[in-house]
Amino acid sequence: MITWEKLEIEGRETTESALVAGDEVLIGQTVLESSDLLVDCNNQRLIPNPKNPEYPVFRI
Repeated sequence: MITWEKLEIEGRETTESALVAGDEVLIGQTVLESSDLLVDCNNQRLIPNPKNPEYPVFRI
């Protein structure tokens, strides 16, 4: 079932369509982009974009 879900990650919120299937959560690229978060592979965590550490910035 696909629904619209409000997501909060690292204090940043976004609304995205989500496919709910079980209890494992997968975060896609559009969620990361709209939240302006980056993946830190070495430390296995998400970090705010260093250019905008306090809040997400969208470019259109």
